Amino acid sequence: APEEALTQPDWGHCGVLSPLLANVCLDEFDKWMDEKIEEFYKPSKSDVVGGEDGIEQGNTSWPEFVPTSGPDKTRKVDYIRFGGHFLIGVRGPRADAAVIRKQLIEFCDQRFRIKLDNESLPIEHITKGIMFLDHVLCRRVVYPTLRYTATGGKIISEKGVGTLLSVTASLKQCIRQFRKLEFLKGDREPDPQPCFRMFHATQAHTNLQMNKLLTTMAEWYRYADNRKKVVNFCSYIIRGSLAKLYAAKYKLRSRAKVYKIASRNLSRPLKDKKGQSPEYTNLLRMGLVDSVDGLQYTRMSMVPDPDYTPLPSGWRPDHEKFLLEYIKLTDQQTLEEQRSCIREEGLITPQDHISMLVWSYKKNAVLLPSSKESDVQESIEDLGSDTDELNNKELGHGGHQGFPQPTEMS
Repeated sequence: APEEALTQPDWGHCGVLSPLLANVCLDEFDKWMDEKIEEFYKPSKSDVVGGEDGIEQGNTSWPEFVPTSGPDKTRKVDYIRFGGHFLIGVRGPRADAAVIRKQLIEFCDQRFRIKLDNESLPIEHITKGIMFLDHVLCRRVVYPTLRYTATGGKIISEKGVGTLLSVTASLKQCIRQFRKLEFLKGDREPDPQPCFRMFHATQAHTNLQMNKLLTTMAEWYRYADNRKKVVNFCSYIIRGSLAKLYAAKYKLRSRAKVYKIASRNLSRPLKDKKGQSPEYTNLLRMGLVDSVDGLQYTRMSMVPDPDYTPLPSGWRPDHEKFLLEYIKLTDQQTLEEQRSCIREEGLITPQDHISMLVWSYKKNAVLLPSSKESDVQESIEDLGSDTDELNNKELGHGGHQGFPQPTEMS
């Protein structure tokens, strides 16, 4: 409804369908990029990330270590897309990146009728930092100590120079998003503002909604190196905004009084000047009053650590696995193979079992009389038995008196 749409956040031109429509329309672009990844892949046997068939070669004592010097390097292209945002990483000379950009502009012009230019597709070096989805991707120089066993069992330690990929959450982008939601004002010293949108909601409902937002933020910055710092900052802004809201709602005048009554995580119920009934604790114990959940991540130690677990080779997201499995199951050849395998094993599919039950039920229902017919038949039999008993009684008293005779009046 238009009135409800005004209260909902803006997700783009097509609402919440934008990511889905982008995945449908850009599926051909994903396949085109897969072809370019195979075309530009040139492995090197002496490089850590290279090798035949994607097998790592060279010094693998530290798999994350990537050498920065050497004439022979593996050239490769990586591609990632989230909705309508995509990022192409080129490990090689700048000329390869320029060639891919030119081919990409031609492909989008011919296939999607989208006019792109060099300004919309800038080429940036990893050392300068690349902004993608509120994250800054950059390369960090490290000086590790590489230890390996030489001939004769001697352990040798050498200092090396390498780089590591660093993924950092942008605090400026985070502040900008909170400013759009009117949670704070100011840039250098952000000041939380009361969230008056939740003024008429209960304390339990407000805390629940804010916890959902904090959980989403913690998941969004899951792979950021500064995940603890950013999520704790988000919790500080939301907690300060709610404290100001409760101070204005319950007329407590300051955030300090709100924290004193409701504690640091705002889990204790607040009350206005009129106060609450003395039976509030009993009602809360019986579950007749909503319990107040405290805000999450009020301390930095509560924020989970960044997830550095490497993705396995050939990794696919869960939703893509389900779609591929569904497409495979809709294939007629796959269904015939499954049916033949089930017949060979002597098993019965759930669909066949249900159809057998339904057929047996229909078959038995035709043979047996219906409930109405059986009730009529039973009523007829009862009526016949009653008439037989009545006739027997009449025959015992003379047999000719069908009705009682009236007595004579004196």
